[in-house]
Amino acid sequence: MTSKNDYHDKPFEIIVDQKQHEWPKPSITGLEIKELAGVDPNTYDAWQDVPGPEDVPIKNDDSVDLDKPGEKRFFTGKKTTTEG
Repeated sequence: MTSKNDYHDKPFEIIVDQKQHEWPKPSITGLEIKELAGVDPNTYDAWQDVPGPEDVPIKNDDSVDLDKPGEKRFFTGKKTTTEG
């Protein structure tokens, strides 16, 4: 059973990898962003596109509050490993 807080009256308009999506809940996780993008969650990372030089990384279990003002744009990319 879902509570009233689980779903919003009107879907949120978000953009994932330059494609528009409607999202029914007031938050979205990194894993859900990757699922919308149709990418492998084990080999891709997700970020929130924000103004400024640094975009915000979103881990699979991190949640973004879509009710808060701000960018609703997200993107994915293959994970990179850095050798030190």
